[in-house]
Amino acid sequence: MQLGKGAPLLVAALIVVLIWPAPPAFSAEQGVRIAASKTGSYDLESQVFTAEGDVEVHVDGLMLLGSVLRADLAEGLVTLEGDVRLIQDGQEIRGAFLVYNLNTGEGSFEEVRAELAVPDGTVYASGRLILFDQEQYSIAQAAFTTCDLEQSHYRLVTKEMEFIPGDKAIIRHVVYYEGQIPLFYWPYLVVPLGRDLEDLLVSLPVVGYGDYEGYFIKSAFNYFFTENSYGNLYVDLYTRLGLGAGVKHHYKLQELGQGHLYLWGVPTAAEKHYKAAWEHSLTKDSWTFATKNSVEKTWLKDEISSDTALHVSAGDLKGKLWLTYKKNPQATTKEETSAGMQWSKPLGDRLTLNVEGSYAQKRTTEEVRLMNYLLAAVYNQGKHRLTLTMEQQFNPDLLDTGTKDWRSLQRRPELKWEIGDLGLNSLPLQGQLVLGHYEETPSMVIQSRGYGQVALRARTWRPRAGTSLTYQGDLNGAVYSDGSSQAWLYGRVSLNQNLGKHLSFSSTYRRRDVWGSTPFKFDAQGKLEDLSLRLSYSRGNARGYASTVYDFVNKRFSTLTLNAYLKPSERWTLDLYASYDLNTRSWTRLVPMAEYKHDQFSLKLGLRYRPPSRELERVDLRFSLPVGSAWKVSYDSIYAPAAQQFTKGQITISRDLHCRQLGFSYDHVAGRFAVQLTINAFPTLPIGWDSQGGLSLFDLEDVADIIDVKE
Repeated sequence: MQLGKGAPLLVAALIVVLIWPAPPAFSAEQGVRIAASKTGSYDLESQVFTAEGDVEVHVDGLMLLGSVLRADLAEGLVTLEGDVRLIQDGQEIRGAFLVYNLNTGEGSFEEVRAELAVPDGTVYASGRLILFDQEQYSIAQAAFTTCDLEQSHYRLVTKEMEFIPGDKAIIRHVVYYEGQIPLFYWPYLVVPLGRDLEDLLVSLPVVGYGDYEGYFIKSAFNYFFTENSYGNLYVDLYTRLGLGAGVKHHYKLQELGQGHLYLWGVPTAAEKHYKAAWEHSLTKDSWTFATKNSVEKTWLKDEISSDTALHVSAGDLKGKLWLTYKKNPQATTKEETSAGMQWSKPLGDRLTLNVEGSYAQKRTTEEVRLMNYLLAAVYNQGKHRLTLTMEQQFNPDLLDTGTKDWRSLQRRPELKWEIGDLGLNSLPLQGQLVLGHYEETPSMVIQSRGYGQVALRARTWRPRAGTSLTYQGDLNGAVYSDGSSQAWLYGRVSLNQNLGKHLSFSSTYRRRDVWGSTPFKFDAQGKLEDLSLRLSYSRGNARGYASTVYDFVNKRFSTLTLNAYLKPSERWTLDLYASYDLNTRSWTRLVPMAEYKHDQFSLKLGLRYRPPSRELERVDLRFSLPVGSAWKVSYDSIYAPAAQQFTKGQITISRDLHCRQLGFSYDHVAGRFAVQLTINAFPTLPIGWDSQGGLSLFDLEDVADIIDVKE
C-alpha cells in the first residue's frame, strides 16, 4: 500500500511559512513608525535611534517587536534583540536576534520559532538562521513538527532550505527523526508553489507484506526541473520479486499542451509486472483534445484502458469525436469498445442539422456489436418543432441485459411534429404526430407507421393540508401499412397523505390499457396495472416503513419490504430489514443489525438469515476495543457460514503516540500485512486493504443490494 495522496508535514509547513510576501523595502513615500515603552534616544548627527522596552517597528503591514532596538536611519538598518517577533499577514515568527535593511528589504533572523496555523492543525517550526530579501528566503537547520510537547516525539529536519516566492521551495538533506533516532532520509525535495501538490509530494516509506510479493518497502522521491517539467521517482523493494522502480513525469509543452507519463515495473521478477499511463490535453481556440491511456499487468490486475475525445466549437458548429477501449480478461465484461461522433450545425435562426454515428462492441460470454447512425434536421417555430430523421438505432438493452426482443430499427425516414402546448388553459396538454417507414431486425418487418400522442403533463392537486394528489397520462395510437393498428391509454396517479404527526401513507396507481396489435417489437405495448403502497413512521429515535406493489395483471404482490430503526439509548442502535412474501405468506429474509458505543469501545453486528431454508447466510462483525490508555484493537470481517470461510477479515492494532499513530494491520483473507506510522495532523490513506467481497452491511446508505431486500 503506497501513500500517494498524503501531504507530508514538511510541505504543509512550507506552504504556510514560506508563502509570506517578502518584507517590503522602505521608500520615501512610506513611513516607518518606532515606539518604545521605556527609554529612547536619537542622535541627530549620526541619525541613529536606540530604544529599550516593548519596542515596536511598523512599516507597510509589517510589525517588528523586541526588547532592544538600534535603528541607523541613514543606512536604513534596524537591529532587534530580546524576544524578537516578526508579524505579517496574521502569522508570527519569534527569534533571538533580527537584522533588517529598510532600503533593500534584506535581513536575517536567528534562532527562530513559529506556531503556524494550517488547515489540518498547527505546525511548530524552528530554525537556526533565516536569510531573506525581496526575491527569496533561505533557512538553515530548520525543523518542523505537529507535536505540541517541548521535547517533540518526532520532527522533520533539513540542513538547508531555499524559497523563491511564487516559484518553488528547494529543500536539501531532509531527515525524519522519531525522538532522537533518524529513520528516513531524502537528499533533495522540491515543492513547486501555486500548483496542485497531489502529484508533487513525497511520502514516508511504507512497509508491508503480501502473500505474492513478500515483505516490501515502498518509497517515493520527487524532482523538479522547471514548472513545466517535474515528477516523482518510485523505488520499491520486494523480498520475493526484487526491485521495483518507476517514474511519473509531468510536462507542459506550451503550444502543444500538457500531461504526464507514468512507467513502473519490477524487472527483476521472473514474471514481469508493469504499469504504464499517458494523459495529455491540448486546448486551442476552437477545439479541445484530451486522452487518458493506461495498461497494467501485475499480480493485482490485468487491464488496458483508453479514453480519447476531441471537442470542436467553431462559431455555431459544435461537435465531438470519441474513442474508448477497455480490456479486463478477469472481469465479467472482458472487452468493450466505443467510438463515435456528434455534430450540430444551425442552418438559420430556426433550422438545425444534427449528425451522429457510433460503434459499440462488448464481449462477455458472447460478443455483441452495434452500430448507430442518425441524420436529423430540426425546425423550431414557437411551440412547434418539426424533425426529419434518417436513423439506424440498435436496442441499447443488448449492451446491458442482452435482451433480444428486437435488435435494430431503421427509420427511413421519420417525420415528427411536436406541439409543446395545445392551447387549453385548464389542461397542460402537449402532442405529437409521427409518420415514418421502418425496418426492424431480426423480425425483418418492413412497414410504414403513423403515430400520434396527446399527453397531460404532471399536475398536483392539494385539496387540504397534508394531502396531495399528482396525476399525469397520455393517449397513444398507431396505424401500420399492413392494416393493423394499436392504441393505448396510460395514466398515473400518486397520493401522499399525512395520517398524523408521525405517520404518513403514499401510493401510486398506474394503468395502461392496450387495444389492437403491432407488427413490430420495438413499439409493442403490454397491459399494465399496479398499485404501490408505502407506510412510513417517524418519531424521535424510532422510524420505520413498509412497502409493496400489487400487480393486478398477474395478480401477485411484490416482496413486502420492512425496515425498523430504533435508538433506545445513547449507546445502542438497532436496525432491522426484512422481506415477506405476501403471496406465499412466508418470510424470505431477515437482516438484523445492532451497534453499541461507549467511550472508545464500539461493536457492530449484522446477520443475514433466510427463514425458508433456516440458513444463516452471512455474519458481519466490526469492533474497536481500547487496550489501556494508548493501544486499540479493531476487527472488520464478513463470514459466510455455508461456505465456512471469510470473504473479508482485517485485524488492526494501533497505538496512539500523542501526535502520531503506529498501526499494524493484517488481512487474513488477502494474506497481507502492513505497518505504518501516521502523522495525525495531516491526511493519509487508511491502513489496510479491502479484500474481495468486502462490502459491509454497515458501509452503505442503501443496503438493498447486499441484503437482497427490494423496495
